[in-house]
Amino acid sequence: MPGIFLEPDDLCVYVTEACNSNCVMCPMSLASRRRGLTMAPEQWSALKEIDPQAVFHITITGGEPFLDARNTLAALALIRERFPEAEVLILTNGRALAVPEIASVLLPLLTERVCLAIPIHAPSAELHDRITQTPHSFAQAIRGIRALAPSPARIEARVVAHRWNLEQLSPTFRMLTDLQTRITVVNLIAMEMTGCAAARRGELWVDYREAVREAREGILYTVRHGIDVGLYNFPLCSVPRELWPIVKNSISPRKIRYDDACENCAEREACGGMFYSTRELGLFRVEPIEARR
Repeated sequence: MPGIFLEPDDLCVYVTEACNSNCVMCPMSLASRRRGLTMAPEQWSALKEIDPQAVFHITITGGEPFLDARNTLAALALIRERFPEAEVLILTNGRALAVPEIASVLLPLLTERVCLAIPIHAPSAELHDRITQTPHSFAQAIRGIRALAPSPARIEARVVAHRWNLEQLSPTFRMLTDLQTRITVVNLIAMEMTGCAAARRGELWVDYREAVREAREGILYTVRHGIDVGLYNFPLCSVPRELWPIVKNSISPRKIRYDDACENCAEREACGGMFYSTRELGLFRVEPIEARR
C-alpha cells in the first residue's frame, strides 16, 4: 500500500501503485497497477514530522512516482530543505522527465546527493517498447535521461535481465555507454519473481549464470569507458570471481533467503542471497563455493 515508511536510517516514500508502463517482468501484479492506489494528502504531510537526524537515505518509488508529479515535486522540495544531508534515490521509468513542465520544476531541486534510477530494457525502441508494452517509452526514457544532463544529480541506468532481452544485454550496455549523456552508473538487475514476473516466469526466467555470461562483454566495455557497473540481486555463486567486486548486496533484508546448501558455502557471509520468491519457486540451483587453499 502506498505511504511513508520509516526504518532505521531509511525513509521510503511509496507514492503510487499506478504506472504508465506495463513491463512484462514487473514485480507488482497487474491487478495492483490497475487499482492504482496513491498516497492520500494526509500521508504526504507526515514528511514534515520526521526528524531529519533520523534519516540518512530516502527512496521515492512507485509504480511511477511522477504520475503524481505535483505531490512528488513538492516532496522533493521539502526533502531538499529539511533533509539536505540525506542520499535520495528516485525510482522512475524516466518518461515523465521528458515533459518540459515537469523537468523545469525538477531540475532546480536536484543536488549531487540525488540519484535517479531509470530502467532501459534494450538497445532499441522496438524491443524496449515490447517489454514495457508501451509505444514510444524508449524514446521518452532516453529524452528523460538527456533532460537530466544539466543537473548535478547522479543518473543510473538499470537493465533488468530476463529471457526476452538476454541476447541484447551486452548491446544494451554498449548503447548506454555510447549514448553521450551523463550516465554515471549502469546496473544489471536480476528479476524479483513476484507479480507479473512470477506469473510469466515460464517465458521470462533466465538463470543468473546465463544472464551474467551474456552481459559480461558489455559490462567490461562499460567499465573500460569509466562508468561504474553493479550487479544487483545476484548470489555470488552465480557470478565469475572476476566480477565479484561489482556484486551488490542489494536485496531488502526482509526479502533475502538462503538455500540450505548455502550453509556449506565459504562465502556465505559475504553473499547477498536471493529473493524469497526465487527460492520458493525453486528457480535457482545453488552451487556452494569452496574455500581457497
